[in-house]
Amino acid sequence: MYKPQRIHPLGILSFTVRTLYSMGQALLPLLIIAIAQPTFRKWIFVAIPLLLAFFIAYGILYWLRYVFYISGQELRVEYGVMVKKKRYIPFERIQSVQITAGILQRLFGLVKVEVETAGGGKEAEFVLAALPRKTALELQKILQAGGKLLEEAPDGKDSIEYKLSIRSLLLLASTSNGIGVAISAILVVLSQLDDFLPQMNVWVKIGSYAEHLAAARVSLIILAVFLLILLAWLLSLFGTIIRFSGFHLRREGDSIKINRGLFEKQQLNIPLKRIQAVKVVEGLLRQPLGVVSVQVVSISNIGAKGEGKVLFPLLPKAELPEFLEKVAPEFSVPLEFQSLPLRAKRRYLLIIIIPALIIAILGSVFLPWGYVAFILPLLGAWLGNKQYHDAGYQLQDNILLLRSRKLGKETIIIPRRRIQSLHVSQNPFQLHSNLSNLKVAIASSNVAVTAQLKGMEKEISDCIMNGLMSGHE
Repeated sequence: MYKPQRIHPLGILSFTVRTLYSMGQALLPLLIIAIAQPTFRKWIFVAIPLLLAFFIAYGILYWLRYVFYISGQELRVEYGVMVKKKRYIPFERIQSVQITAGILQRLFGLVKVEVETAGGGKEAEFVLAALPRKTALELQKILQAGGKLLEEAPDGKDSIEYKLSIRSLLLLASTSNGIGVAISAILVVLSQLDDFLPQMNVWVKIGSYAEHLAAARVSLIILAVFLLILLAWLLSLFGTIIRFSGFHLRREGDSIKINRGLFEKQQLNIPLKRIQAVKVVEGLLRQPLGVVSVQVVSISNIGAKGEGKVLFPLLPKAELPEFLEKVAPEFSVPLEFQSLPLRAKRRYLLIIIIPALIIAILGSVFLPWGYVAFILPLLGAWLGNKQYHDAGYQLQDNILLLRSRKLGKETIIIPRRRIQSLHVSQNPFQLHSNLSNLKVAIASSNVAVTAQLKGMEKEISDCIMNGLMSGHE
C-alpha cells in the first residue's frame, strides 16, 4: 500500500467500455444520421474499428500511468496519458470506503473500491475499478482506521449480526413499492417504440386497438390494466430480489458492515458517527403484516442510487426496539407520540379531497367511463384521515421523533446534536387556528435532508424549536 501500484489489467476493459459508452451517448444521433446516408455508410464501418483500436491503446497507456499509494496521512493517485496529474486525499476527508463486485469482476476474483469524501457530491471522488479482494480489504481498513492497519477481530466476538431470510426476502419483494417505478419504465420503453421501429407504426396500432377495446366490453380494458400492473409487479419483484439477496448486516465496534446483492455483490461500510438520523418506514402493504424497513440518513453517499440508505430492509416491528438498541443505540428510544390537535384534521382532508374531486368532475365530463373517477374523493378522504391520525411528534432524552404519512407511514428519529436547523412556519389558513408547521434540516451526503410535520400547535412547535436550538448555542 505504501509503494506505487497499479490496478488489475481488467481495469483496461473497464476504462475502455466506460469511454466508449460516454462517446456513444454523445455521438449516437450523428451515427444514426450517417448510417442513413449511403455516401457516409461505408466510412462508418472503417472508422468504428479504428476508433475501437485507438481507445484500447489509450486504455492500456492510461492503465500504465495510473498508480495509487499511501504516503503519510494521504491517499495519493497519479494518472494521465498526455499530462500527468496528481491527487492527494487526506484521510480526514474520507467519509467511507465501499467495495462492490460485478459479475465480470467476480469471475477474476476482483472488486471495485469507491472512496467517498466530504463534499464529494453524488459520485465517489475516487474509484479503483479492479483490485484483488485481499488488497481492497487491506486498503479499506487502512483508510478507515486513519492510516493504521487494524487487527481482525475474532469471529463472533463483540459483533452483532442480522441476516435477511429467504422468507423475508420474498415478502420484501412481493410488497415492494417499486411497482410505480416499473410502470414508469414500461411506459418510457413504449414511448420510444416509434423511434426504434418507425416502419411498424406501433402507436398507430396501439391507438386503433385501444379504440376497439373502448368500443368493446369494459372487462377487456380492466384485463389490459391488470396485465400491465402484473408485469410491473413481476419486474419490481425480481429487481428487489436481485438487489437485496444475501443481505447480511454485521456491527463491529463503531461501524456497520452490510453485504448484499445477487449478481453484483456489494460490501457497504457505515460508520456509526456518520449516521445523522434513522427512518422507520411502514409501507401500505407491509403495515398490516407488522413489518418495517429501517433506513439511515448518513453523511456519506452509501451505495448507488440511495440503495445503501437501507439499514435493514424488512424487520418485524416488535423486534425494532431490540434492533436499534444493538445496532444503533444512539437512536434507541420508545416510539411514543403526541397526536395533532383535532382542528388540524380539516387540512389533511381538504388538501387531498379537493384535487381528487376536480379530477373526478373533469373525468365524468370528458371520458366515457369518467364517473368511475368519483371513487377518488372517497379514497382521498380515507387517506387524509389516515395521514391525520398517524401524524405525531415527541421530544425525549434530547431526541426528536416525527411521524407522518404520504402513502406509507414514516417515523424519523433525530438526536439534537444531529440537527442542522429548525424552522416554524404558518400559512394564512393556519393563523386563525393557531397551527404551524415544523421543518427540521439534517446533514446528508451533498444536500440537507428535511423532515416536516404540519398542523402542530404553535406553542408546542415554538417550544420544541427553542428547546432543541438552545443546545446549539
